[in-house]
Formats: sequence, structure tokens, C-alpha cells
Amino acid sequence: MLRRLLLLSGTAALIAGPTAGVAAADDMSWFPSEPPTNATPGECYARVRVEPIYEPYTETITSSDAYETYDVAPPRIEERIEEYVRRDAGVRYVVHQPVYETVTENVLVRPAYTEYVVRPAVHETVTEQVMVREPRMAWQRGRVPGAQITRYDPETGEVWCLVEEPGEYRTVTRNVVVQPARIDEIETPAEYAMVSREVLVERGRVEEIPIPAEYDTYTVQVLTQPATVESRTVQGRSETITRYRLVSSERYEWRMMDCEEIELPNFDAPTVERSRTPMSYQDHSGGVDFDSHNDDYDGAAQSRILGRQ
Repeated sequence: MLRRLLLLSGTAALIAGPTAGVAAADDMSWFPSEPPTNATPGECYARVRVEPIYEPYTETITSSDAYETYDVAPPRIEERIEEYVRRDAGVRYVVHQPVYETVTENVLVRPAYTEYVVRPAVHETVTEQVMVREPRMAWQRGRVPGAQITRYDPETGEVWCLVEEPGEYRTVTRNVVVQPARIDEIETPAEYAMVSREVLVERGRVEEIPIPAEYDTYTVQVLTQPATVESRTVQGRSETITRYRLVSSERYEWRMMDCEEIELPNFDAPTVERSRTPMSYQDHSGGVDFDSHNDDYDGAAQSRILGRQ
């Protein structure tokens, strides 16, 4: 009987396949190693994997947090044409040099003048009789022959005659001017010379030529409206989801099988009347019937089992 149980155990392991072997290696702490001790002759047991059991429950979660969003309006910029003075107005000065002309003219280098030459007098020494006293008429007493007038003084009885007394002369030598001194005028004519000189024909001057200002343009960007930011709050959203909590973990257990369904090499199963229905193993923790099947949990449980494999 022990040999049969071991064969069944090996067959169940082969049926479970490599996946069950891996699970058994990972979970030896809850993997049943010994067959049930309460088995009776004619019973067949197989070591089977029991799916984990999950219990659904609902939970409200925040699917989207409240957040603040911003609407940004870009700044408005316009292009404008600005004019500027590229070169200021000014004045340009043009200097005109004086204009000269060469002329030749007769220039007085010595004026005419008169020169006086003194000619001395010419003297000559002459001897001549000089009258010292001129002849004169005088009254003489007495009778004088040739008297022009005779006067008789009756008181005295004297006769007085008016006679001419001759003059007195003296011989003198004197220097006589033969030719008097004179001054001769000598006229000296003016003297001229030919000279060349520069005559100013046109005076020098400075001419002011106004220079007009020069203008140009350039393009500028002007901010007509600054950028703006508007914020708005987006309310959060919540939703209710169904979650699953583990009630019973995955495990392996011995279950009684129909011996006729088991094919072993060189073994003919005897016809034995069942004394009882196949035994179902119930978990001690919650009394869950593993023979029952819940389609609602099958998908979630299967995904967990495949994940462990």
C-alpha cells in the first residue's frame, strides 16, 4: 500500500509538471511531504496545488490630483521704423587765398632838390682922397677979397666978410668890392627807379558752406503688451476601484482521487467500493471549501500563481 501511495505521489508530481516542481522548491515550508496517515487501503491520494484565494474589496482612490495650470499669453511685439540723425548738420569752411597781381611802376628813389653855393665877394684895394671936412661958408673979420658978402657992425665998427672955406681931404687906402658876394642855386633833378610789386587784386576770405544733416532709419521692436500668466485650478478626481486582499496563500495538499482515473504502469486498479466520498481538505484558518470554484476570483488568482512560477 505504501508503494502505491508513493507511485501516486510521483504521478501527481509528473502531472503538475515543471511548474509545480519549481513552486515546491520555493515553498517547501508549506509543501506537504508525507501522505495522509489516515488513508485506508484502496484509497488513492494525489498531491495537488491549491490556488490562492483573494477577497475583493472596494477602495476610493484619487485618480487625478488637483493641480494648477497656467495659461501663458506671449508678449506682443511690434516693429517700428525709427529715424535718427546719422550725421549732424555742420558748416564747412572754404578758405579763399588772396589774389595778387605783379605790376611794374616808376618809383621816386630821390626827390628833386636845390643846392645853394655861396660865391664870395671880389675885393680890390684902391687909394683915394677922402674929404674929411666939407667946404663951408664962414664970417671972417676984415676985408677978405672975394668975399661974397660984407657986413659992417655999427656998434663995433668991425667989418665981417662971408667967405667960403675949402674942405679938408685925406688920402686913404680902402678895400673896394669889385663884385659882391652871391649865392648860386644848383638844381638837382629827382631820380626814379623801376620796381615790381604784388598788388592785391582780391582779398582773402573764408566761405561758409552749410552741410545739411543726414538722416537714416532703423527698425526697433516695441513691446505693446507684456506677457501675461493666468492660473486656473483643475479639481482633482477620485474613483472607486476593486482591490483584492489575499485570504489564503497558494499551497500544496494531498487529495483523495478516483483510483480508476490514475494510470500506472503494470498496475490494475481493483474494484473497490467506496466507503466514503472523496475527502476535501479544508483550511483550518477559515473553513474554505477548495472543491468549490469561484469564477470571479479565478483570473486574479491565476495571475498571482503564474507570477510565482
